[in-house]
Amino acid sequence: MGALADAILASFPARAHPLVVVSDPDGLLGDEAVLAGLVARGYRLVREADPVRLRYRVEQERPFSAERPLLVVTEGELRELPYDLWQQGQRVRLSLHELFPDLYYPLVRELSPRQRDAAYRAPEPPKRLGERATAEYLLRHVFGAELARLAEPGALIRWLNDYHRTPDPMPAALAGVLLSHLRRHEVLAGWPLEAMLAGREAFSRFVQEQWGAYLSRMAGGTACESTAAAYLVPFGEDESLQDAVSSLVRTGALAPVPVGDGVRLPAWARAGVEVGDEAYARERAGELVEEAEAALERARAEARWEAWQGVARLWAELHNLLSPRIGPDWEPILARRARLAAALDAAFAAWLREHYAPLGVRQLPRPHHVYHVPEYLAYERRRTRRARVALLVMDGLSLADWLLIGAAWRARHAGWRFSEQMLLAQVPTVTSVSRQALIGGLRPAELPSLTDGREEPRLWSAFWAREELPAVYARLRLDRGKPPPDLEAPGPRALCLVDDSIDELLHGASLGAHEAVASLQVWLAEYSPRLEALIDDLLACGYSVYVASDHGHVQARGMGRPSEGVVVDARGQRARIFSDRHAAARVQMAFPQTVLWSGDGLLPDGVYALMPEARLAFAPAGDVVVSHGGITPDEMIVPLVDICTGE
Repeated sequence: MGALADAILASFPARAHPLVVVSDPDGLLGDEAVLAGLVARGYRLVREADPVRLRYRVEQERPFSAERPLLVVTEGELRELPYDLWQQGQRVRLSLHELFPDLYYPLVRELSPRQRDAAYRAPEPPKRLGERATAEYLLRHVFGAELARLAEPGALIRWLNDYHRTPDPMPAALAGVLLSHLRRHEVLAGWPLEAMLAGREAFSRFVQEQWGAYLSRMAGGTACESTAAAYLVPFGEDESLQDAVSSLVRTGALAPVPVGDGVRLPAWARAGVEVGDEAYARERAGELVEEAEAALERARAEARWEAWQGVARLWAELHNLLSPRIGPDWEPILARRARLAAALDAAFAAWLREHYAPLGVRQLPRPHHVYHVPEYLAYERRRTRRARVALLVMDGLSLADWLLIGAAWRARHAGWRFSEQMLLAQVPTVTSVSRQALIGGLRPAELPSLTDGREEPRLWSAFWAREELPAVYARLRLDRGKPPPDLEAPGPRALCLVDDSIDELLHGASLGAHEAVASLQVWLAEYSPRLEALIDDLLACGYSVYVASDHGHVQARGMGRPSEGVVVDARGQRARIFSDRHAAARVQMAFPQTVLWSGDGLLPDGVYALMPEARLAFAPAGDVVVSHGGITPDEMIVPLVDICTGE
């Protein structure tokens, strides 16, 4: 737990007050470590801006006690809360002014919780700092940006590569200070500095173009893929850049470039060229396993969502690389991956138990659960003043699937720009729970049913009615030629389009992940162009387009099927839902390699999800299935992608 989290938690002792009301205008309780610490002390958190929903949630949480206190959080003044809560509650006011008295408040307020913790642990300023001095202090101590050093091309490339591996972007005011400094240096003239700082995609595109330009010069312009980019990054002359090539490849910022036979390159450059598909794939797989093992250790130590996102991306890339691979040459690395999977699943399940519910409280400005998505879309719509919003729900889309699809879409649509986030699906990760929560913007406890998704159109419309925006819901059937709704209909509106094509494809993968990856390649060739054309139409009609998933999927091995009779509410290969705890416990006794999940504050009271551990399934013993419902990272960590044009 960070030093800042400890300082905040000092205001919330365990077993002290049945009801605590908190004014938190700066979002200090949004830190994951703080939320986990509060839950560990027995607190139940309620944060609702709408007074009706606030009252409903508070009544749901009664009775209050010192052992299980209720904490009501508001961004406003405490006196604006209902009088009975204000009168009965222990009142706490949190303030960045008190925690950072020597720094310029507006800049500190823009930092994320992780960035604030870094600022809190930094050396104390010798005096009170103004705006410019605070910006330089934060750039140095929070982002590791030494302004004088970053004027060197190699140092800037290495710093940007590290910076874009962190999940939280730099606040705009700090980015402005950094850019104004970088633009003074002639050696960086012609670099798209603003775009490179704003997004990893633009940074990677620039590095790729520059690497291609260097290789073209070395090959006389004929022996590798041509590039029209001006040669601005001096790879051949800068030793620090040469040292960075392997790191750029390892982190995915630079893809190795094929070169022709006979091209002579220095030893340091070989990391950035293709030297044969299978040989390169085995080498890359070994690097990915090592990176994933190291990232897993960091995630265990840090116990933060940001760290788990890094693990998830590496694991997804490794999945895509190894799933098609078979044969004796691959057996050692496949065995190593299997050991990593066991360690990964156990560590993630332990983290999820403690952090899943606390992260459900954090909705804005960045969503954390899939049920946060509608609120986030509404927030972004208000912030950007865009009249139209479209949510494309791709049922069953895993992070690994998205890496393949996103790469194909980037290659086909140079004018599209992608902004990617990761979210947690809802437990259990079955469609009737997680997709309904995603579409309705509701915790599973607030859904009309956990076994029937027929209410999705009403849930979508009800959310946007609160935003006073007309809503349209439609199921896509692009393979059958059925058109989507009239995209050119006049006026603002919120559009939800549900596409089941990937989920249907995966459930038919009887040969496991190998078949699933192969089927996805067919999907990219035959079905995806229709979906891409639809996205183009949405963008042309002025929609803000978001692609979201309700859950991922995992290859699992059968361990037998329970015979519960009528006592089970829903049956799945990776999850069973019960409303009778004793019935769930009886099945768990027969299948001890399972997890019984309940009482997380997100599922309804009295609902119990029984899920096979790790990568097992309620299927005939030994059968291989591709399914979802459990709590592996493959099922739980899903993408949310904002697509816009490059205009």
